[in-house]
Amino acid sequence: MKKFLFVLLFFLAISSCSFFKPKIPPYPTGLLFPLEEDSRIIYPGEIINSIQKKEGKIFFSTEKGYIFCFDTAKKEILWRLEIAHPLSSPSSLGLENIYIFDRSSTIYCLDLDGNLAWEKKMEEKISSQIRESQKRIYLGTEEGGFFALSASSGEEIWRFRAGGPIKTSPVFFENKIIFGCDDGKFYFLDQMGRLVHKFEAGSAIQVDPLLEGDRLYFSSADNTFCCLDLTKRKKKWKVQTGGITFASPLVWKERIFFLGSNAVLYCLNKRSGEILWWRTIPSRSLYSLEIAGERILASSLSAVLVCFDIKTGEEVGRYWASQEIKSNPLWLSPYLLINLYDFEKEEGSLVFLKKEIKVLLSAAKLSPQVVGEEIGFQASAVGFYRPRYEFYLKIGDKREVVQKESEKSSWIWYPEKDGSFTVGVKVVDEKEMAEAEISFEIIKDYP
Repeated sequence: MKKFLFVLLFFLAISSCSFFKPKIPPYPTGLLFPLEEDSRIIYPGEIINSIQKKEGKIFFSTEKGYIFCFDTAKKEILWRLEIAHPLSSPSSLGLENIYIFDRSSTIYCLDLDGNLAWEKKMEEKISSQIRESQKRIYLGTEEGGFFALSASSGEEIWRFRAGGPIKTSPVFFENKIIFGCDDGKFYFLDQMGRLVHKFEAGSAIQVDPLLEGDRLYFSSADNTFCCLDLTKRKKKWKVQTGGITFASPLVWKERIFFLGSNAVLYCLNKRSGEILWWRTIPSRSLYSLEIAGERILASSLSAVLVCFDIKTGEEVGRYWASQEIKSNPLWLSPYLLINLYDFEKEEGSLVFLKKEIKVLLSAAKLSPQVVGEEIGFQASAVGFYRPRYEFYLKIGDKREVVQKESEKSSWIWYPEKDGSFTVGVKVVDEKEMAEAEISFEIIKDYP
């Protein structure tokens, strides 16, 4: 019995050393604040809502009729194509093509190098975005037409007539094509364009739904957000919100996020519909959300970008732009991309933001000071996680460490001789390093 107690106490003693030791959180991933501008690219015209990314390139269009392709690594325009008419849609990316349409409902198909492959004038006004699937493209019209066209030629394959304007892009589930309509219904079509099923949503569906697995998440004009089980073809849950939505929802693990017209960002449990948290943003938003690590970002009809912890909803940062932000934020590590617009110059700006790294060093007393006088130095660091500070003293080119790397951000100096000195601090964490210096004169005695 004594032996058993001894062994038990031995293991408890060992485990207690690690059990009660505080766990150090890992280095934060994704986007970290504060942010500063790294660079920007100016282009003519105002972006149409959305930036799209594909294989290290981004694509977007402007109302003046330009389609742009940017290389994000080189931060330069690879190509741009000017369309003779004002455009109405952002760029829709397929496997090998880009699709876009103008205000007269003419569709333009480009390859990824910016070469025009074909164009087609539609007889009805296009009211949804274009989506590609299995070498076909699909779109809806104000007149209730739903069209399937050949992706290679634009030739019409079939059309279907719904009960109202179609403003949502389709999703594709088990060989079925599903789209929402202003008549409050979801239509299920087969590959031949024949009606298979109709689901009564209860109110107009005007924003692209989100398909994940066998569940379809959507908002409707009666200020509700719903989950539809596509296998059973019935609602799993419905949540009443304070406004309609203007952009498609976004899923992260077991959570789903969407923005309401009441300028609120909602986070729900995607299985049950339970509201886990909600936060206000500066204004209503037309733009899609973006995830960067465990951060979620929202831009709105304002000059402020807001960022929240994706799990808790705690606000972790804001960025104030010089002008109104005109598109969704886009995370391309280590950069966050936003678009601004100058109304006077009629120019857009693609802005690359990065984590701000800054070290400041201040002295408690002004230079000069006399030999033997106590002088305190204080360092402050921005953009570091659990920073460590190393203080050094330089005379000419000679550098001497006077306080080894530690968590202590201050140093007291008692100069032993006169001369011209440089006091410096090096700040490091697991990934970053920066330095700051102050020139200081030490004299033998005051005049």
